[in-house]
Amino acid sequence: MTKSRTITVVVMLLGLMFGVTSAARANDRILSTVTPVSGPAPVVVNNGVPSGTIQLWYTYTGTAFPCGQFATFNLNLSDQAGTTGASPTYPVGLNLVQSGSGTPVQFSPPPSPNVFSVSGSGWSNTSLVTVSIDCSKLDSPTDGESIDGNLNEQTNPQGAHLDTISTIQVHIKLVFPTQCLKLYSFETDQDSSTLLTGVALQVHQGTVKAMNPGEASLDALVVNTCPASQSFDIAVGLDPEWETNPHNNPGNATFTYFTTGEVDPSTFNLAAFGAGTGQGEALCMTNVTLPGNESFLTTVHADIISGISTSSLPGDSDFDFSATMYPAGSGCTGTPLGSSIVGPSNPATSTLTYTTN
Repeated sequence: MTKSRTITVVVMLLGLMFGVTSAARANDRILSTVTPVSGPAPVVVNNGVPSGTIQLWYTYTGTAFPCGQFATFNLNLSDQAGTTGASPTYPVGLNLVQSGSGTPVQFSPPPSPNVFSVSGSGWSNTSLVTVSIDCSKLDSPTDGESIDGNLNEQTNPQGAHLDTISTIQVHIKLVFPTQCLKLYSFETDQDSSTLLTGVALQVHQGTVKAMNPGEASLDALVVNTCPASQSFDIAVGLDPEWETNPHNNPGNATFTYFTTGEVDPSTFNLAAFGAGTGQGEALCMTNVTLPGNESFLTTVHADIISGISTSSLPGDSDFDFSATMYPAGSGCTGTPLGSSIVGPSNPATSTLTYTTN
């Protein structure tokens, strides 16, 4: 054998021993990119990088996280040939799996599809990922609170020599609005737009026998001046000498209404709200969701307690009423929503002056 032929054989043997061929691929990787589809626009970090973690940072402005579907995005996957390491043996399974079931951020329904068979370099596919919020896993909302969820990319079998970015993290931050909600308390003649400033009481032998007008509507008005929906609980406070009408009887004393636009209580027009929804004798309305640039009205039909002694009447000749807003789902208990959310004051108060004859 000549010297040149000996060198050629040695090179060929080394190539067979170490797997060095012109067609070899090694250390292939899945390139992952995110494209938002619906919901708030996130800030995406590390999008399309070959290693690390993709992070989607969402901001939601409101007084509580919204429940259910929050956003969707496409997760785009493509197989790129590597240059070092061991070559994958195709096909390789690739799964998208939620990490942890106890977090408020859930990928539900599961990504579609969430199971893939990667055939080789140049393979690509797309999965639609739905981000949902499970409110049963949330505590009372706080300004600046952040909730998270992780979606993992897993190869099957493990050690298949197909690298992935491994994790897509979703962060949702709650930012309380700056006085998006305007709250007002006032009184009207029942089922009318006539604003009341006082009532006349008919008194006989030291007891109140009647009131003029016969009944009033105690009104709590909420105006959402921001474009995003806001959720809350709201309570109507009656003066201790008053009660709902009907009281402890079947029927509706309380009605709720919605209307588009921002209502000004100084030009209040009940007809603009259309038909109301009966709420029995409830003085606390829970989990109210008010769309952006709309108004919500609660009216409570009420009058002074019949037969009350004149000695029980307030000494300042005023009956006091209020409307108070709380975080959604609180049952109108605890700390009311703060001044950064509700204005001009919370609670909002109003009075009716009384006279006797």
